This record gives sequence, structure tokens and C-alpha cells, in this order.
Amino acid sequence: MDWLYSAIIILGSGLLVFILGRIFPRSWINPYNFYFKAWKWEKDGKIYEKIKIKKWKTKWPDFSNIITKIFPKFMPKKRLDVGAVQKLPILIKESCVAETTHTICFVLGFIPIAIWPGVASAVLSLLWALTHIPPIIIQRYNRPRFKEMLKKVTNQ
Repeated sequence: MDWLYSAIIILGSGLLVFILGRIFPRSWINPYNFYFKAWKWEKDGKIYEKIKIKKWKTKWPDFSNIITKIFPKFMPKKRLDVGAVQKLPILIKESCVAETTHTICFVLGFIPIAIWPGVASAVLSLLWALTHIPPIIIQRYNRPRFKEMLKKVTNQ
């Protein structure tokens, strides 16, 4: 039964974090603060090209697409249309929200192990954690590229 309680906590916390991420005021986000800057070892996201991110990033399941289809105004579009450069600042902030929510979900996913130590909780927590690492990497790869695009456009 521990696996059921673990799954409920993991999925419930994920849903709560997702909702909080959607209602969090974007005006509070500074995509240029230390947490959202590319770390030196990331080489402005280029380090992720070594794990072939370009090949798999668009194939990774994105459940926000489902939410967008159900509630079109709830999530901004993630793709830039031609001439949609004015949306770059929004996209950059959204990448910050996405990274933060996935990071929080990653951490909260280990709560069941603390409450119900055992194999079932450990397996569920590990699987949950592994599903949040790729989206974090994708955001950390995309954001420096979006910032660079914005910089080029605003300097012209």
C-alpha cells in the first residue's frame, strides 16, 4: 500500500507545483539572476549538445501541450513563429518557470522515501526524478539561446 500513498503524494505534489507555476507572477522572475544564468561548465548550453539534446528534446513528452489543448489561454505557445520576436522575453521567463517547477517536483519526489522507506517508494521516487531531469536540461539548453536571440534583435 506504500506504493499507492507514494504515488498519490508524488502526483499530487506535481499537480500542485504545476498550478502554482502557472499562477506565479511573471513580474517576479528575473531570468538574469544567478540561478537562471548558464553556469560556466554549461558553456551557454553547448555542453548539452554532447548528449545529443537536439535529437531528443522535441521527442520528450510535454504534458503542458495537453493542458494547452484543453485550456488554450492557460499556457503560452512554446514555439516562436516567424516575426514573433516580441514573445522572446515571455518565452525566456516561461523557461525559468518550467525549470523551477521541474526542479521542485524533482526534490518533492523524494518525500515518500522519507515517509515510507522501502523499495516501492524508492522506485517511484527514482522514476519521478528521472522524468524531471530532461525537462530541466532542455530549459537550461534553450534559455541561453533565447537570451542570445533577444540580445541580437534588441541591438540591431
